[in-house]
Amino acid sequence: MIDIIIPIYFGGKSPREKSIKEREFDLYRKLSLAKYGNVTTSLTRVVPHGGYQFSPGKERNNIVNYSQSDFIFFLDVDLLASQPLLEGISRDIEKLKDTNLGAFFMFPCLYLTKEETERFDGDFQGCLESFLRGENHRVEGIALASSCLLMNREWFLQLGGFDEQFVGHGGEDLELIDRLTRHYPIGPRPDDYALNIKAQHPGDYQGFRRYFSYYALPHLFAGRFLVHQWHPRPLTHPYHKRRANNDQLLEQMLARSEAERGPLKGPVVPCNDLGGELPDFREWMIRLQEEAGYPVSEYPGLLRWQEGVQRKRPLWRKLRKLYLNPRAFFRDMFKTTSR
Repeated sequence: MIDIIIPIYFGGKSPREKSIKEREFDLYRKLSLAKYGNVTTSLTRVVPHGGYQFSPGKERNNIVNYSQSDFIFFLDVDLLASQPLLEGISRDIEKLKDTNLGAFFMFPCLYLTKEETERFDGDFQGCLESFLRGENHRVEGIALASSCLLMNREWFLQLGGFDEQFVGHGGEDLELIDRLTRHYPIGPRPDDYALNIKAQHPGDYQGFRRYFSYYALPHLFAGRFLVHQWHPRPLTHPYHKRRANNDQLLEQMLARSEAERGPLKGPVVPCNDLGGELPDFREWMIRLQEEAGYPVSEYPGLLRWQEGVQRKRPLWRKLRKLYLNPRAFFRDMFKTTSR
């Protein structure tokens, strides 16, 4: 048995917003039941009062505490999963049973543009190939490390769940993945592990994002990924205003020494997917891509935009980055063009 954990936030001000989210969730529940058969889907409905600020991690923890299933799969209501991902869940669970308690799966996510979200008809493969070609009219970005995690419920509780210091948008998922990978390392952690630097293209990943990507990238070429539906993210909303604070908290937590982190919550059992040694990330990524039938000469999207593609950098996005992360904003001003 598996529970799909989908926290939902209702602002309490817009009946239309609540109606839309309820319809989206109901559709996801029906699709999931049709795919899996024996599935219980959990939901939290939050109607805030006063100064309440939504915490995805806290609400996920609350749902898991009520779950009765052996395995849990974390999703968000603005995500849609590809058919190969859903159809392979039962095999994934059997593999987790045969591996160890601390094993987990993490699936990548493509971020649809506003226009593609409005017309999306389930063409996951078309969106993937468009992004791999280096186009940006259908997909505007990718996250190889994501909050879409499949794991053992008992282990999640033993780890302590999501850290509830993270309130609002961002950070809680990456901090949990950090703890998961401590107990299930795919290889030695690099010296730059604590760097919290975002990049448009995975070929430019650094720090923990590059390390986490070793777990997720193979799923992308197997067609096992999700798409994120575009939606507005107003900076005036308390949920999104917390992003900068959460980024700082995440950096502090990942920079801690092993002594500062405290004792492990269980045994360390290595993930043997790569034989315990990490290959050069860019070289490994290119090799996987070409083995999947996507030669880099025709599909440069994980490294750079296609020649002639106009980069979409509207003024509001630049101002948003300046507000949320001034250090990254000014660093990118002087950064050379992506390779």
